[in-house]
Amino acid sequence: MYQTLEGTVLQAQAVSIHGAVFYDVVLQTGESAVRVRFQDTFLSPAPQAGENLRLELILGNVSSVERVP
Repeated sequence: MYQTLEGTVLQAQAVSIHGAVFYDVVLQTGESAVRVRFQDTFLSPAPQAGENLRLELILGNVSSVERVP
């Protein structure tokens, strides 16, 4: 139900869907890589490869994103 993902951005790309901007991000989390999509309102400026992020998900949907040192 509730999940936290923390890892390093491998790839990040902005995509526009019906005028709304989303980020497609590939996140390296320990042993695996996970692809997630979230709206640009969760993180500004855009994520860059090499950054560390923490994402909170509820029922598989991103509810918050933050940069971690």
